[in-house]
Amino acid sequence: MGVSEVPEVAPVERHRYVRFFEYLPRIAAVAATIVGASVLVGWGLDIPAMRGIGDTAPMMPSTAVCFILSGLALLLQSKDAPRWASVTSTVLCGIILLVAITTAVEHLLGQNLGLDLLLFRNRVLANVSQLPGRMAINTAAAFVCIAIGILLLPRDRRVNGITSQVASFGAIVIAFIALVGYAFGVRDFYSMQPYLGMALMSAATFLVLGLGLMFSQLSRGLPGLVADTGAAGVVARRLLPGTIILPFLFGMIRLAGEEAGLFSTELATSLFAVADIVTFLLLVAWSARVLRVIDRKRAELFVRERDTRMSSERARGDAEAAKAEAEAARAEAESANGAKSDFLAIMSHELRTPLSAIMGYQELLADGITGPVNEQQAQQLGRIKASARHLLSLIDEILTFTRIDAGREEVTVERATLSTLLEPAAEIVEPLARARGLHIEVMLPPNPVVVETDAMKVRQMIVNLLSNAVKFTDRGRIILSGDQRGDQLIITVEDTGIGISSDHFERIFEPFWQVEQKATRRAGGTGLGLTVTRRLAMLLGGDVSVKSTPGEGTTFTICLPIHASDSSPLIARAAALHAG
Repeated sequence: MGVSEVPEVAPVERHRYVRFFEYLPRIAAVAATIVGASVLVGWGLDIPAMRGIGDTAPMMPSTAVCFILSGLALLLQSKDAPRWASVTSTVLCGIILLVAITTAVEHLLGQNLGLDLLLFRNRVLANVSQLPGRMAINTAAAFVCIAIGILLLPRDRRVNGITSQVASFGAIVIAFIALVGYAFGVRDFYSMQPYLGMALMSAATFLVLGLGLMFSQLSRGLPGLVADTGAAGVVARRLLPGTIILPFLFGMIRLAGEEAGLFSTELATSLFAVADIVTFLLLVAWSARVLRVIDRKRAELFVRERDTRMSSERARGDAEAAKAEAEAARAEAESANGAKSDFLAIMSHELRTPLSAIMGYQELLADGITGPVNEQQAQQLGRIKASARHLLSLIDEILTFTRIDAGREEVTVERATLSTLLEPAAEIVEPLARARGLHIEVMLPPNPVVVETDAMKVRQMIVNLLSNAVKFTDRGRIILSGDQRGDQLIITVEDTGIGISSDHFERIFEPFWQVEQKATRRAGGTGLGLTVTRRLAMLLGGDVSVKSTPGEGTTFTICLPIHASDSSPLIARAAALHAG
């Protein structure tokens, strides 16, 4: 057998044996009860085969009754048994002690106190000549050990003691000596009196019952060692059967050989000694080999555990280093983002100042203050004004974006009607729409809708969406509508333009991102319109969504609370900054 075979067998063996030891008390209790009941049936129906084994002495009715009571008492004294079961078990043990002690008194006084022939009097008298019906003195002693062990079992479970195991060991020793006596024909081993001894069936039942009582507590003593899941349990389970069974078997072979005249007493004794020595040497070598394999396995597990721990520590160190690098990168990114926002804000402000001057001089020239303006000059001044306004709108978009990105955009809540939000925004974009041959249709609900929000920011969002619709719509119509749904204000901008692919629904709200289309490049822009619109909506506690079909048109929907609260803008602002 190779060394590698043991670890494969050990877990299965360990599982099987531990489960068997856990069920052993119940098995022993049921077996003792069945044996006692069978003997009583044998006396009642006069069946000799049910009263004893072969030609050996039969089990007495009082002994059978005590076995039934012992089995029931052990069965009721299971772990976590209810109080009534524990009390019943105690009463049954009291009856067993009373019968055993009364029997011992009868032996000491040499008198029958009326206990011997309480059951099956006539049949007992007809089949037993010496002290009919009375159990042997060693049988009574074994019952005393069993009853005391069952009574002490609850206490041992509470304090983790072994007194019940000591009592059960006494019963096991008495029964084992009787079995050895029957096996080797030594009457003094099973009988302490000239004519009365423990029945062979009683000895076997005591052995099973005593083992069941001993293994009722697996945490201490010999049962704890045998049922151990470690190396001690493996060695104990291999040594115990050999140390008990093999010497017994060799002794029977020696006795049979001497009786058959196969060898003399001296030769038999020598062979018996040699067989015992060789057997124990083999058992020791086998156990040592098992321990060596277990030690090697334990060493391998220790090395594996150490390597795993070191790998875990290295991984933890790498994770901490990566976390530090990530935090440094995030800090650097935040710093760069702040620098970008500051740069955009400064540059936009610096561009706005000269642009305002340009627009002012354009108005002075257009009004003819510096002199008359002909038609061609008026057209050129109009183009200057349109370009300046377009550039101003781009600068405003950048300034708004930087304020939101830096968390410095303020919200001014006021009462406003839906019409005052939609119509002024449409009027701002209407000249641009007319220039492209389009018309903006404003649809209002029949009943006035009053909201509490930042009206200027709502108009800015509508203007951004309408401007986008005009840019990307060559023909058709643009519809601006609004209504109240529950506690939400719904504003939609619908066009019949080129549309947007569903793959780009989220990306169109990213800063400076534009769909790679000729129409997009032709329309121009900073790529911040939709970004600013969504962030403004989130700043007011709402959001912007989009539905579109390429080639058919696009619908943008603004959803805002009817009544703005103090907390929602703050939450939305955090969400907007996080999205950026």
